[in-house]
Amino acid sequence: MSAQAQPTPDREEPRRGRPRSETAHQKVLEATSRLLAHTSYDSITVEGIAAEAGVGKQTIYRWWKNKAQVVLEAVLTGSAQLDLTPVQDTGDLRRDLHTWMRETIAECFQEEHIAMARSLITAGLEGLPTTAELIQQGGGWDSGALLNRLRAAAERGEIPADTEVEVAASALTDPLIFHIITGKVRTAEWGQELVNIVISGVAAPGDA
Repeated sequence: MSAQAQPTPDREEPRRGRPRSETAHQKVLEATSRLLAHTSYDSITVEGIAAEAGVGKQTIYRWWKNKAQVVLEAVLTGSAQLDLTPVQDTGDLRRDLHTWMRETIAECFQEEHIAMARSLITAGLEGLPTTAELIQQGGGWDSGALLNRLRAAAERGEIPADTEVEVAASALTDPLIFHIITGKVRTAEWGQELVNIVISGVAAPGDA
């Protein structure tokens, strides 16, 4: 008598599009922020982020492709800040920005920071829908020390009260970011002249 074929149990297909836990999501971003605060970008790993957040490594890979995408989202959402140098407030905006620019140039053009900037740009270009949306919103950059210093300057009359401080901040940082990505080291003198041009432009009377 031939053995009766047993029904083959249905194989469980991996679930796709599983909604992520917002609690775990926030834990990952906060863990990434803590790690960035006391260690270098190169030293951070997906495993380290998972351990710091108290989640499994597979949880991170379910939502992000690599650590660069995690770090980028943490920055864009404001969970992490990448202000490498503080901005002093001595009451003299031009002098404070000269000091900030000089220290920023000295720090940012180190190889590890160039590598980090390139990784984050690559992560942004890979096109995760959540990342693309955050980049479009642009709100994650709004709490930096530079913006706070410029707002204080506008409130105290160091620069016109109606100054678009986000535009002024971009005029100072965007050239830096470009040169960091391309690896073209800039001098402190170049940075000082950039500050002079931006501050002079802000202080100039607007066209009627």
